[in-house]
Amino acid sequence: MEYRTVVLPVAVTAAAETPDDVRGENALAVVLPVAAAAAAANLATAFVVSAVASTSETTTDTTQVHKDVGGDDSIGVQHFETVHQNQHQQGALESIMASTRVSLERATCIESLDQLITKLSTMSDRSSGISPGFDCIDNALPWNQIGVFPQYETLDSVNATRGIIPLPSPESALELFELIKFAWQTRLDYEACNTTESYCSCIGNWRPNQNILKQICNQVLEQVMAREASACLRAQPDITRMWNEAYSHDTCPLPDTMDCLYIDSLIRLLTNETYLDSYIQAALAATSTIDVSICYLFYTDPKAKYILLDLLPYVAARGVKVRVLFELAIIESQCLQMPLDTSSIDREASLHLPEGSPPYARGAKQFRSATELVREFFNLTSGMNIEARYWFARDKACGYRIKNHGKCHIFDGNSKNGKVIAGGSNIAPRPGSLDTDFVIQGEIAGMYSAYFDSMWTAMTPNDGGLAGSISENEEKKECEDEQLFITCNKGQWESVMEPDTITGHKSKILFLPSTPSSSGEDVILRCVLGAINSASESVYMCMGHFNVSEAVSQAFKRATDRGVKVYVISNSFHSCDLRTGQLDLIRSLKRMLTVAPKVQLFVAAVKDGKVPPFLHSKYLVVDSRWACSGSWNMWMRSAFYEMEAEVFVQSESFAADLEGKFTRECEQFCIPVKTVDECNQFLPKGCAICEGFGPFFDV
Repeated sequence: MEYRTVVLPVAVTAAAETPDDVRGENALAVVLPVAAAAAAANLATAFVVSAVASTSETTTDTTQVHKDVGGDDSIGVQHFETVHQNQHQQGALESIMASTRVSLERATCIESLDQLITKLSTMSDRSSGISPGFDCIDNALPWNQIGVFPQYETLDSVNATRGIIPLPSPESALELFELIKFAWQTRLDYEACNTTESYCSCIGNWRPNQNILKQICNQVLEQVMAREASACLRAQPDITRMWNEAYSHDTCPLPDTMDCLYIDSLIRLLTNETYLDSYIQAALAATSTIDVSICYLFYTDPKAKYILLDLLPYVAARGVKVRVLFELAIIESQCLQMPLDTSSIDREASLHLPEGSPPYARGAKQFRSATELVREFFNLTSGMNIEARYWFARDKACGYRIKNHGKCHIFDGNSKNGKVIAGGSNIAPRPGSLDTDFVIQGEIAGMYSAYFDSMWTAMTPNDGGLAGSISENEEKKECEDEQLFITCNKGQWESVMEPDTITGHKSKILFLPSTPSSSGEDVILRCVLGAINSASESVYMCMGHFNVSEAVSQAFKRATDRGVKVYVISNSFHSCDLRTGQLDLIRSLKRMLTVAPKVQLFVAAVKDGKVPPFLHSKYLVVDSRWACSGSWNMWMRSAFYEMEAEVFVQSESFAADLEGKFTRECEQFCIPVKTVDECNQFLPKGCAICEGFGPFFDV
């Protein structure tokens, strides 16, 4: 089927005086079949947002934070000449990361961390790195605007050499470990203190079975990754009012007005128990391509290791072309955690494969970091029909880094019977977590595939192609591994491939990705608000990472005032792996219950003495017949910082499955929170770890 890109223009915090002004770099490109594209063109005006600020209000701050470094070809040539030099320096950094052990025991953690800091401090060149690290605004490297994503820029050097894990400079690593040291020392002071009331719950409240120092390290990294984006937003005056006004109810399209964009396809909800079987079946049935976009990578997860190191190489050896798109910020952050000695805390769950699956062989190897896992993946697949790239981009207007949080696995996407496995999980659901994943089949897979192609193309360097990439005529890698050779040639698993059609609900589905930027446009949120505004009976919403904007609170108020039952499941520090959004979350819930007190709020918390599992589900159901699910979180990061991938589904049966999931998990793991005062039991005192993203929920 032929697909065409349709531009649905929106710009919210950028100045715009006429509709034509918002059809530029902040417009949303939606990939649709040609038949739907013609009808979609007539709907474009539904997405046009009127100007919310004058030019003088919005340009001053972006010019203060953005440093123009583009355009000089000679600079680009010089930079590519220094890439190999930086690789040598990067090798030294990675060597220190791999050879150093930082204790996670309270008695020795600070001393061993100081030893690492000393090693980094004595490196001869601390400023060189292939990646600029998490802070990009003042970076003077030659950035190039991305043609298919004109609101972003990238560095060709990041994907210039195959098999390299681009790391930031030792100076960036040194700063990070100083921040971790401060946070660890605060935790140790907390433990030694007789009165702990003055400490934030980010420091004090953790599960008994968690290694607290490791968790605090994760929180520091998450804040560092997003700090430039947050600071940029804080520098813009009156952005909170402007952003909320831009999402007024008359700018949010109702689902009925978008009917022509939906495509008939099949969809089925997956569980933690059925996910891997469905993935294996889809991979073994693939005949042409498998495309994978992931954000986080968990190196102790047996399912993730099996897919990367056993399943994908097996299908690639049979002739299927495999492409994997990693989010570089996550790879960098996990590489910088390599020195942490996790041998005493990381316990891998067992793995049970369906009969006839390729064996769990290379994936059974244990790794001490995500970097080791990625390195193993590169070594194993070198020369095979597998290619990997990193997503690496920054906001063109303000210069802060943009993160790809969209997760999807596309099998024969250009086939009319192509399949997609997507949702909240990265490669696979984490053991013991609550997530929402699904498998879909049909022409909707082509929309996913076209979007993946655009991201893949965006990460192609402009120096003539990806150095070391596989050409169309390149000979496939010899199967040197005896076990892989046997499985590729005996064909012993050919007979267990599932029929080409999945068992699922026949539905109308729209795939909608988001391209956040400093303009603040979140097209997924806009469509979700339209669905809430259309509700006549009920709204069920569960969000893994969450904060309730004023626009959402007002939409809930209008809905409950007209008799709609609104049910919300929210995380708390008991059920969330990230503390970075907890202050914004609880403050926003208090505001929501003030504005819309009829909302029935349930919070994942300790219930009947049992600690809830990690809540990562993301879905919303309206009137038991419309639903959305995917990687999207309803928080401010999705508008400004994190790219997402979502499906909107018109299906009573799929909606019923999600409502059933909501009811079960609410009864098992959540407690009702009825008043503003009751929210305070989950409210952090505030600290560097839970500092809000931007100024949107400051008090």
